[in-house]
Amino acid sequence: MRLATKRRVVHGALLLLAVWPLAHLVLAWRYDLSSWKLGGWGMYATPRFGLVGMEAYGRAAPDAAWQQVTAPSPAARDAANLFLEQHRWLRRLAPASDVARTLHADHPDWRELRLVVSYPVLDRASGRVRLVADERLVALPAPDARP
Repeated sequence: MRLATKRRVVHGALLLLAVWPLAHLVLAWRYDLSSWKLGGWGMYATPRFGLVGMEAYGRAAPDAAWQQVTAPSPAARDAANLFLEQHRWLRRLAPASDVARTLHADHPDWRELRLVVSYPVLDRASGRVRLVADERLVALPAPDARP
């Protein structure tokens, strides 16, 4: 490899090393990604909390009352744990399809699912930890629409 090629590779790597923290900051801010993932340097300034919780509710019709899942099946518990681990890092980008499919199999009469994920964040304005809730509504297919 010639010296000019080596110099370009080193300059490119240094440029990437200088630009990536800014790009990661934008990704973490825009998509609420964890600053601990994707090689971001924000992990040195953001605490990582292990506490993440979820509540799931379902209803059979849009005007029906929400029913809380209080005793999930083992399959639903496993799907929820996987979803929560993904949510810890990806937050709103974490796919909820597996947990929705599993809960719908347990409750086939439900047409709508509401997932509420709670997790602590550091409030930069006050310097205190506060609990944030990420709520998702998932439409579930009708019985005749399922394969």
